[in-house]
Amino acid sequence: MNEILHISLDGQEAAILITEIQSRHHQMYKVTLENGYSNIFFTDVETGQWVEEDLGFTNLARQIGNQVKRLNFRPIHVPKLLNWHKLIVNDKPVSFGFFCFLHGNLKMFEIYNVNKKYMYTLAELQQDEWEVLNHSEVVLNNIDPSLIQHITKVLPLFADFE
Repeated sequence: MNEILHISLDGQEAAILITEIQSRHHQMYKVTLENGYSNIFFTDVETGQWVEEDLGFTNLARQIGNQVKRLNFRPIHVPKLLNWHKLIVNDKPVSFGFFCFLHGNLKMFEIYNVNKKYMYTLAELQQDEWEVLNHSEVVLNNIDPSLIQHITKVLPLFADFE
């Protein structure tokens, strides 16, 4: 789905092209402005506010979100309360958020990047055996095995489903 919308940029009306990006976790769009600037915009699963990828909660993200709401694309937001965890991996601070739930007998964990964007779901199959689910090929090709190893050591400490 492509739509042309109008927003106010620096006091002037500007046309933007929005293209929906399919996501089960966010409302997400690639947005291209008349001046050629392009970025991904998506809703924060916790608050429903709009986020400009890698830039955060910007005025432009808020304006894009307001325009999308006018079109009534999936207008209802059901908040997810994420647990946020910080750790050190290879001498670098790393933060991630997660939402845990049961799917049958499997413990599932949706993993979110510090920029509030969904990355993938981890399923605990057995003790110390995990599977990566609901990912894109891009994410799968860029997964840091060391990070996954650290994340999977932390997650069981926060999920007591018994």
